[in-house]
Amino acid sequence: MKNVHVQRYSGVNKQLWDDFVSQAEVHSILFYRDFMEYHRDRFTDYSLMVFQENKLIAIMPANIDADNILHSHQGLSYGGLVFKPFTYFATRVSAFYELLRYLNSQDVAHLYLKAIPSSYACDSSDKIIIHWLRSKNPRADIYAYLPKGDYTKPNKDRNKYLKKAAKEKLEIRNFDDYASFWTNLLEPNLGKRFDVSPVHTSKEIELLAKKFPKQIQLFGAFQNGLLRAGIVLFIHKHVVHAQYIAGDDNRNDGSLDYLIDNVIKEFIGSHNFSFGSSSEEQGVCVNNGLLYWKESFRACNDTQPYYAIETKNYTLLENRLK
Repeated sequence: MKNVHVQRYSGVNKQLWDDFVSQAEVHSILFYRDFMEYHRDRFTDYSLMVFQENKLIAIMPANIDADNILHSHQGLSYGGLVFKPFTYFATRVSAFYELLRYLNSQDVAHLYLKAIPSSYACDSSDKIIIHWLRSKNPRADIYAYLPKGDYTKPNKDRNKYLKKAAKEKLEIRNFDDYASFWTNLLEPNLGKRFDVSPVHTSKEIELLAKKFPKQIQLFGAFQNGLLRAGIVLFIHKHVVHAQYIAGDDNRNDGSLDYLIDNVIKEFIGSHNFSFGSSSEEQGVCVNNGLLYWKESFRACNDTQPYYAIETKNYTLLENRLK
């Protein structure tokens, strides 16, 4: 394809970038600049824009590390080349070709991609291009989700707890006290059960929720005014993602299950519902207890692959379209 060129993102392109994200095939609030830049002090941004003449045809949220390796942004859960809906395959090939050629000319020898899960994407033809590039696949995570409109009855284990919870007079409501949820439920829960901390601090999530009030929401299960369980949702155009889930120490009365069941029913008619990954230790193993809990809601499993690509291999895309 003629007249295709690549340039690095700069602040003067913010509106153009955000307008593209709002219309993208994979709509995700993670790709908006206000989301990407809340942690800009931790990453050296190297986001890229692909143009055909003066028309923006693709973007790649990205950062570069100290070893001069380009990553589809390490501060985001997924990424890669993002296109508009119904982008022709030939255009996708040209965008990959020019992007890798550009990186190679800038002495960036390696590109690491954290692929977008298929629950977000409607066109998976990029996998063919990545295969042509002789990419390596150093990691793959398991990723659970419910397809839009497809929420059947949870399994008998989960139903047992849902029946218990129905007797507990729980109130499900939307609220915005992120600090309370972080301090009283989320941080203790993640620390005790998984020995990890939330990716975001409560101040960071409050900042993001103020910038994206419709897309970042907190729901809770309350009993006599006490918060028993909570869930933070990232609400994209086609996918609702459960970013954080936590309940109190009493897991036997089903309060957390009751919250999740209600939230799924709220959104499943219009969105895929993403539970996210259950992989641990860089994809080497799976937390089976966590995964089974998601599967007990009848979530299906997909993989989220990671790819390592040598930029010099852009030449392998030549003469692929006959």
